[in-house]
Amino acid sequence: MMKPFKRVTRCLSLCLALVGSAQAMAECKPTHTFQTLTPGVLTVAAWVFPPYSIPGTGQALGGVDGEIIKQIAARECLTIKASVLDPSAAIQSVVARRADVVIGDWYRTAERGKVLGLSAPLYLDVMGIISPQGYAKVSELEGKRVGTVQGYLWVSDLKTVLGDDLVLYPNPVAMAQDLASGRIEAGIDSHAVAVASQQKGAYKGASIKVSEPDPRVKATEQPGQTSIPYMLSNVELGKALDANIQALHGSGEIARILEAHGLDRQAADVGAPRLVE
Repeated sequence: MMKPFKRVTRCLSLCLALVGSAQAMAECKPTHTFQTLTPGVLTVAAWVFPPYSIPGTGQALGGVDGEIIKQIAARECLTIKASVLDPSAAIQSVVARRADVVIGDWYRTAERGKVLGLSAPLYLDVMGIISPQGYAKVSELEGKRVGTVQGYLWVSDLKTVLGDDLVLYPNPVAMAQDLASGRIEAGIDSHAVAVASQQKGAYKGASIKVSEPDPRVKATEQPGQTSIPYMLSNVELGKALDANIQALHGSGEIARILEAHGLDRQAADVGAPRLVE
């Protein structure tokens, strides 16, 4: 049994920590002024998509996007309330005003911009080729059975280039299984997602290369810019997100976060904001 003195000491330490945390929040000065669904709270919709969005227990958020949104919340003196949903439900929760923002490698597209605000670009999501042979060119894949995951910018162009040899998968796991069994000769996925999967044991013995530019596949020449989607009506929140993201780029913090997750720092060189039509 814990001795009374130790119990009192631990309780006192906990109380002091809570008081200190509350005092720090009270003394915090937000960088910008805007409203959130719950005052003092940033409600974040997330889905499980390593290395970009990695929800943890409770309200914990990890991954590239998770680290970025935590830094933004801290700069704005906000606590985070996270909800973990599937991708479509995560987006819909922002559209329906149940969450302020959503994270998880979301492209800046013209279609998405009709129903959501899209923050300044976070990083580039480049196309990767996964193969035992170390292919790095789309031309090297012609005449071979190749898999890719649905939903990416390059899918439509690859259908044109590879025709019936292109196999579409609902997720990277199914594609990785077919690549391992030899049912496909190469796979195409987000380079970062493929690297993260390999770090967890997938794609054993395979090479993962950033695709060389090919004018037939637009995404290899102009990779998609990602963003933090937010409620379209909350213009001031959008301005705050943009300013904070620009500051994090300026300090090199986003490049550092990418590198810490095993990704290329150069993915932070996003260029001028643009939308995928």
